[in-house]
Amino acid sequence: VNNAFFKSAKCNNIWRKDIKRTHSLTLNLILFCEMFLSSLSSLITVKDINKVKKNFPLFIISENIDINAEPDIEYFRTLNRAFDEVATYSGRIFSHLRTNEPLKLNCRIDKETLLSMRKYLDEWNVFDSLSRVSDFFRLSNAEFTKKDNDTYSLDVNGSCLYQDYEIARNRLMMRESNLYSEMHTSSKKGLKLRQWAKNRMPSYLNPEGIYSSHHLSELENMSPDDLHEEYGNVSLYNWVHAYQCLVELSKEELRKRFSSKKPIPLQVDRWLIIKSRENWLSFFKRKGMAEDVAKKVIGYFTFNSKSHDLNDCPFIPCVDGLCLMPALIAHSSATRSLMSLFGSKKISQAGKGRFHEQQFLRQVRAAGIKASPIETHANFQCDCVMLIDDHLIFTELKSNGQPIYYGKYYQQLCNIIGDSSLIYDGNNKLLRSYIEQIDRISTHYLNHLDIIINEFNLPVDWQPKGVHKIIVTTTMLGGKYHSDNVFVVDKYSLSSFLQRVPGVIFQNNEEGDRIKNIIDGYEHCTGEITIEKFLNYLYCLPSVSAVRKNIKKLTYSIRFDETLIYHPYYDSWAFGPYIRKEDEQIN
Repeated sequence: VNNAFFKSAKCNNIWRKDIKRTHSLTLNLILFCEMFLSSLSSLITVKDINKVKKNFPLFIISENIDINAEPDIEYFRTLNRAFDEVATYSGRIFSHLRTNEPLKLNCRIDKETLLSMRKYLDEWNVFDSLSRVSDFFRLSNAEFTKKDNDTYSLDVNGSCLYQDYEIARNRLMMRESNLYSEMHTSSKKGLKLRQWAKNRMPSYLNPEGIYSSHHLSELENMSPDDLHEEYGNVSLYNWVHAYQCLVELSKEELRKRFSSKKPIPLQVDRWLIIKSRENWLSFFKRKGMAEDVAKKVIGYFTFNSKSHDLNDCPFIPCVDGLCLMPALIAHSSATRSLMSLFGSKKISQAGKGRFHEQQFLRQVRAAGIKASPIETHANFQCDCVMLIDDHLIFTELKSNGQPIYYGKYYQQLCNIIGDSSLIYDGNNKLLRSYIEQIDRISTHYLNHLDIIINEFNLPVDWQPKGVHKIIVTTTMLGGKYHSDNVFVVDKYSLSSFLQRVPGVIFQNNEEGDRIKNIIDGYEHCTGEITIEKFLNYLYCLPSVSAVRKNIKKLTYSIRFDETLIYHPYYDSWAFGPYIRKEDEQIN
């Protein structure tokens, strides 16, 4: 199947590694994607679409979008999916086409050449689906069945790990939406959010910057006060501010574009924001950033061989300096883009684990649970030991980023539960899985129970009524991975239990009234914390189970030449709007 794709590829020349890339092709592709994204954006923000169509040299939308349709939730889902695909494919194809030379902007641009760029996105769409099929086959025990000479069917069972990956993405999306709603609700209720931010955050942050800072602090396991911590010698506040400045600049460019009273010429500088490096430096300095910090940020934001996509690294090196695609950046999430950037360019995040440990201990103790790190032996450090109803809970805290790709999610689980790869570390010793680590640590302290007794001021003859082990990761999970008497949970799931905030679902009854019901498993989040409730909650993991119960498994097909492949696809939109915490927050 893989060979059949490349044999049938009409754009075969650009997918081959030994073919020389051209500046003309790259520039035309970038402009085509910018016009495509601008056209899609206009469907959300502009009332008179005909005016935009007249002013744009090319008005490009996906074939499955009806611009005359009555906007509803399904319409916006389709629109958002189309936008995400074009934005993602733009970066992936650019990464494939880019050269080590700055992009030349004086190449010939015409409508016919621009329209021919659609085939590259169409073909990458097929290639992306084929990659998903490959992941199903390699990493999810999928069954590949040949129906006839040219038709294949691929299917997976209910324990498919790819489904877990989509559930995790869905939960992350809901958490982001929830935080956004929380902050806007706080502002409307007059809770003096801006005054609070003014006393704690840098004055240069606008409301969106304040929101992004809160979101980043949560994902990085910090309080907003901790965002003065530096990643790559740049404070996290400056990271957020710098990216948010580019978002605001791009939004302003789109506003001008959509409100134009004259046709917009087919000129590079009318569709891309182009500045010399010196002018970009001045831009950030005017926004309140120190010169040395601005230089570092510009370097990190510049696309190179380590970059994942154009959201992470929006600056494209060109002959005249650096350019960016405003339609792409205007809708970018500063938080998600920065998290991806920190990983792709391996930017130093030395303090990340420390903040996770501090935050977790604060949260556990605030819930009334006795807890303490045990660090009496350098080789047997335990991040946190909890004591509930005379039961010991050994806890290993892991600060991991959110995997962008399915393969990374798979590897993350291998790190947690172990596999048969027998990977060696730098000292030629076998790496321990997280489960092996916590088993080793708990065994040591159970053999030296006096250390626990002294730490918690327990009677000298004290014995635990039960022993449990937990791995708490900052990676949002989409499945239950309890193994060998070790619970595996992400910090977001555990927060609901510790904060005693049960999740609810809103549904319409037969009379059409909107009613609220506690989701199964969240009943353990009410009342006093007991070991029974704690263990039952870990077995249930209701925030994961609820999404899994409602997520939709669809069947998609891809065709190239005479070959047709049917493969599963999980709709990550299915459950997002319906989960809320008791105080109206999304879980």
